[in-house]
Amino acid sequence: MRRAYGRMGWGLLFVLVDFKLDSVDMLPDTLGYLMIASGLWRLQKLNGYFKAGHLSAWLLMAWSVLPLFWFTEAGIDGLPVQSAKDVWIQLPALCLHTVLIYGICRGIEAHFAGNASGLDHKASFRMHLFMAGQLLWLIVYPFVLNLDSGDMFLVFILCSLIVMAAEIAVLLLVRLAAREGIEIKE
Repeated sequence: MRRAYGRMGWGLLFVLVDFKLDSVDMLPDTLGYLMIASGLWRLQKLNGYFKAGHLSAWLLMAWSVLPLFWFTEAGIDGLPVQSAKDVWIQLPALCLHTVLIYGICRGIEAHFAGNASGLDHKASFRMHLFMAGQLLWLIVYPFVLNLDSGDMFLVFILCSLIVMAAEIAVLLLVRLAAREGIEIKE
């Protein structure tokens, strides 16, 4: 189980960090989602939440290949400028990522319920933190299209920081679960 959580942790790190050299992502999201799916594949036997996360990781892995073919990134003053079509195309990936994080957090919460380490409570708190950040992001996201980029800069940065902090909190949760986990006998 430790190895499964470890794979998930590395996969989340690949998804979270975009290290690009000449517009080539050195830590591709596709590989990150594959690592997450690999870790969740072993854990899905434990509860249905991990199973939901596993399915969404596979769908996100397939979805992460699509930007290579049709998404374009344009920017003004460092902020991405997107058309309504781009937003509608990226919305399913945002929803699938939300299901992935929900599945991971709820799976950890269910698996470690009643454990002396309190990992179930940490998982619940981090899931609520992530969901609040995602809800705020989903509320603000359509306004990015309608307002001047200068007006939305502060809101855009604030929402990005909240979601990033929540993602890091979930990544640290997975690392804690890896330390607490015991190996599953096949």
